[in-house]
Amino acid sequence: MSGRILAIVAVLASLLAFAGTSQAAPAQHRDTALVLTVQYSDVEDNAFKATVLTCERGDNHPRRALACATLASAAADLRAMRSDDRACTFIYAPVEVRMFGFWRGEPVDQVHTYPNSCVMLAHTGAVFDF
Repeated sequence: MSGRILAIVAVLASLLAFAGTSQAAPAQHRDTALVLTVQYSDVEDNAFKATVLTCERGDNHPRRALACATLASAAADLRAMRSDDRACTFIYAPVEVRMFGFWRGEPVDQVHTYPNSCVMLAHTGAVFDF
């Protein structure tokens, strides 16, 4: 549990650092800074991972360009993302994703639970693939 708290603190610190640099230039306040989290319930200790996605500059998301394009095509709405039609099993192992921060300057805070990680990746593509 303490590892999860440390991960959240590290991700939030990154987001706050980004927000601090954005305030210096209010005219450019249309940037994206999103904290993305994934909580797996099918593994021991409910594995948790998190990252920061910034579309306008580098970050630690391994598939930043594709993740930003996927979000843009769905107007940053998790429910509007389309499945890539991959075949997934019917094993129920819930995965909860959360996206919060700013998308093109607008506040975002969304949570969605998928029946398993395959379905989650089919619907969200590169966004939560980190």
